[in-house]
Amino acid sequence: MRSKKNIKFAALAVFLVMVLVAAVPFWLDRSTTALVHDLRAELEQQQRVDSILDMLRDAETGQRGFIITGNEVFLEPWRHAEQALPAAIREAKDKAGSDAERANLRHIARLAELKLAELDETIAVRRAEGFAKTAQTVGSMRGKAYMDELRRLVAARHVRTEARRAELRTEMLAASRRSFMVSLAATLINICVFGALLVVLARMLRERRDTALQLEHKAEQLASAVEVGTRQNRELRIVAEMLRAVEAMPSSLDTGAVVARGFARLLPGAGGTFFALDGDDEGTLHQLSRWGDASAQPSEMTQDDCWALQHGTQYKTSGCDRPSCAHYRSHGGDGKGGMRLCVPLVTHDELIGLVHLEDLAREAGVREEQEQLAVTVAEQLALALGNARLRESLRRQSVLDPLTGLFNRRYFDETLRRELARSRRMASPLSLVVLDVDHFKRVNDGFGHAAGDAVLRAIAQLVRQSIRYCDVACRYGGEELVILMPDCAQSDALRRAESLRADIAGAPPMNDGAGPDTITASFGVAEFPLHGPDAEALFRAADQAMYRAKREGRNRVVRAAQP
Repeated sequence: MRSKKNIKFAALAVFLVMVLVAAVPFWLDRSTTALVHDLRAELEQQQRVDSILDMLRDAETGQRGFIITGNEVFLEPWRHAEQALPAAIREAKDKAGSDAERANLRHIARLAELKLAELDETIAVRRAEGFAKTAQTVGSMRGKAYMDELRRLVAARHVRTEARRAELRTEMLAASRRSFMVSLAATLINICVFGALLVVLARMLRERRDTALQLEHKAEQLASAVEVGTRQNRELRIVAEMLRAVEAMPSSLDTGAVVARGFARLLPGAGGTFFALDGDDEGTLHQLSRWGDASAQPSEMTQDDCWALQHGTQYKTSGCDRPSCAHYRSHGGDGKGGMRLCVPLVTHDELIGLVHLEDLAREAGVREEQEQLAVTVAEQLALALGNARLRESLRRQSVLDPLTGLFNRRYFDETLRRELARSRRMASPLSLVVLDVDHFKRVNDGFGHAAGDAVLRAIAQLVRQSIRYCDVACRYGGEELVILMPDCAQSDALRRAESLRADIAGAPPMNDGAGPDTITASFGVAEFPLHGPDAEALFRAADQAMYRAKREGRNRVVRAAQP
């Protein structure tokens, strides 16, 4: 009787440990999801704070243009900031996650109000008393002090955000390690309990032979469970390593080698091909990697080429039992023996990619385990790739102007500082071109803002076609664009700017009279260190040259004045 109680206790312990092992991946997934949510919230809040600073920068830029020229067109960013800043600050406060963050946002809001008030004052002085009196007001340096404090606060917030991101990554690694340790401990406990159970079975063999035979059968089952648990632990560890590597990749299109290595370890002896959907090429999947003795596959394929993609679920073939997919039939792979399995990678009803496996085991039991493992891993891989694509999208949105597709002012400021430092180290020239569309307000007033947007997109396309791969083109604000040209002297920059000016002036008119017949732009060109020792001075020199081109008749390229 006591032996039976011991057997029941040991079986219960094994069951509890196996339940713990099965629960580990679900616990790890929930913990990882919560950490990713926290990281996303941090990034979104940082973008809100950055947008507040960007609006103030744009307003300050418009103020400068108005002070210099007296032209009311330059006040459009200031008016936009007057209207949009309160809502942006209110949203940032609502999304604050702590009292310290709300206090920091109140400080930022106060500085933003002071800065707007200073802008209002200088604009009013310029309107009422002219440029000279305005220069005295600007010379008080109040506005600069407000912006410097704002930049300091935003920079400090960037540091805190990066520290929080590092903390979240550390927590994710710690969760993975805890999962591994729990799985290892569970396996050891399984082994210990199994050993104890064998001792009890040996005692009962001396008492009743029939009972011993039954217990031996149970022992074999437990041994099989331990083996399965050990294999599952190994598979979980490999999957976790693969998902971590996918998360660490800078782009979802760089994950081919990671996926190939992971599936080769999970399914030894089987070959396969990994396809991913390029976000910029909707509907076309690109081959990123192959492993094992995989047959020839196309470098690109559409959803019509695969039954799994058409049906939205895994699809398997063996010989000629079922119709073959076109993506390997058309490349001479249909006659190869062994089981084939196509598993689509789908997350939130969005297609991410496809994993094609071949040479799976012929034994039905082993093959079913391989298929189940492949489908489970594909689900986790789809989630990881979906998160990676989301991060890529957020990174692109943070540095690209949505209208023109050029880089935004934030990216330009960072790149200009970096390229100036490199130019100093290498003693190489660095040229800056500032261009502004002539009479752009007339386009908006005469043809509508949609035509104005189309003009900006057309000019941005001409700019992209004219620059080198190492040049950086940005929309600085409104209709003003900037081009940063590393390793380019001013003489070459002038020649290239003149060529771009001619391309813009010679561009064909918009269809159906939807826009002006001709568009021209005025250019200012400056070179570092000839026209300025730092970023602010260099930009000011190019900007003043552009305004001189405006005063001299527009549609021309002007060299910055010698300091």
